[in-house]
Amino acid sequence: MGKKTMAALALIIPGMTAFLFFNIYPILYSIYIAFTNAKLGNFPIQAPNAEALTFVGLENFKWALADPKFRSAFVWTWGFVATSVTLKVVVGILLSVLYNNKYVKGKFFYRALLIIPWALPLLFSVMVWRFMFDPVVGPINIILKDVGMSNPPDWMTSVTWGFVALNLIEVWLAYPFMMTVITSALQSVPDTLIEAAIIDGASYWQRLTRVVIPIVSKPIAFATILTSAASFQYFLVPFIYNAGLFEDRFLLLYGYRKAFGSSVPHYGRAAAILLIATIVLAVYMFVNMRITKLQEGVKG
Repeated sequence: MGKKTMAALALIIPGMTAFLFFNIYPILYSIYIAFTNAKLGNFPIQAPNAEALTFVGLENFKWALADPKFRSAFVWTWGFVATSVTLKVVVGILLSVLYNNKYVKGKFFYRALLIIPWALPLLFSVMVWRFMFDPVVGPINIILKDVGMSNPPDWMTSVTWGFVALNLIEVWLAYPFMMTVITSALQSVPDTLIEAAIIDGASYWQRLTRVVIPIVSKPIAFATILTSAASFQYFLVPFIYNAGLFEDRFLLLYGYRKAFGSSVPHYGRAAAILLIATIVLAVYMFVNMRITKLQEGVKG
């Protein structure tokens, strides 16, 4: 081999080795575990008198699909995707439209304020929100009592109100991304189209819904698909907020708790749950990419 080839391999091989070890290998190993009876006692080291690690085929997947808690987590996860993504898109469009209004002054200052959730560590943000929703000392319930609500919601132990709280937290965490994408798209809308619509007598609402949003529909669809995938993989926020309350409400959290949070950890079943979630998410992303035809821009 020539010197250029040797130099190229010297630069590529370390990166490829790290990629294979830290990305591909864990994925393949997780898939392998999903088809075994791996549990505490026989994995990764065989304990005395423990059941041997064996290949069980699709048994873990059959168990997951028959498990009521898995079905509950599956339904609740998609419910969260529907509610949180709707809120994120609406808030993102609203803030972007307001930000792009020509009458708004000090846009640089507002942009700096609006992207604060991106700058803060996720753990810190969730802990602050957890305190705010505390039913006893949290400022949200204190304000609700001050305005006349004698029995404010119990955000920490009620599944319904906890679900509402998680939606609000997710909107706060994700709106900077939605706003950034949509704002960039809105700034590319030609002024001549807006002026022509004004001449034709279109109202502000008509200009927004029939001229502006259709033009930027692809960037909005792109941001929506990405943020819906993030909502489907919701894990850290409900885990920090109240893992026990939402154990069978989010797929990834349920899979994690099956492996590390139950009295009898079962790694094979946990891996099967997470593999099912990965397959569902991959199909969802593929179908949405085909429906929105986002891949056409890449091919072009």
